Amino acid sequence: MYQPLNKVNMKGDGSLYHQVIDNIRNLVLNGKLKVGDKLPSERDLAELYGVSRVPIREALKTLEFLGIVQSVRGDGVYIQNIQAKNLLENVEFAVQDDSDLLPDLFEARTVIEVKAAQLAALRRTEEELEEMLEAVLDMERDLLLKRDASISSYRFHVAIIKASHNRVLYRIHDNLSGLLKLSRQKSLAVKGHSEVALDFHKQLLNKIREQQAEDAGKLMAEHLYKASLVIDNEKK
Repeated sequence: MYQPLNKVNMKGDGSLYHQVIDNIRNLVLNGKLKVGDKLPSERDLAELYGVSRVPIREALKTLEFLGIVQSVRGDGVYIQNIQAKNLLENVEFAVQDDSDLLPDLFEARTVIEVKAAQLAALRRTEEELEEMLEAVLDMERDLLLKRDASISSYRFHVAIIKASHNRVLYRIHDNLSGLLKLSRQKSLAVKGHSEVALDFHKQLLNKIREQQAEDAGKLMAEHLYKASLVIDNEKK
């Protein structure tokens, strides 16, 4: 059931853990995994998928956050809620990579991510802060090495959404994943904007760490507004 992942053209663990989520999602949808079924151990899954344990761990944390699996301390991870099939079937709704949609996307992102930043500042755990920090450091490393930083940037924003502890916000954000990656690729491709985005990420991390919810929301709004302006100016 568990097949080695396609690591060709994959840039970092962010892409790999999405593949793990997609595979387990399909196993549930196809009835190969049912409520009460126990997943292989983290180590065994890493071996089956042919990856390190990092993307496996991230995928399992995300699936648990969505209520699809439950981790039982000292025992293992179990499929928890088959009603999640409704979610799983809808999460992959068709999204076209259409640049004309980007202005609407940034409006939607502002509604979702500003609130998520505020909630994350109030609810984040130390582990979630560490996840955000890792994404920021990876983005900084990507920029130093002249690599595409869109995936590490995406991971940072996903970490904030997860730290909001609001599953509905996460589901909406996940539904938009295709367009979100497109918007980041376009904005970060503009000369000089990657460094601006990185600075915003560092400031956001500090505000969330300091639990300054109002400031975190304002920073996120400013970050998204400036990213939308960058793309808009490039089109002119």
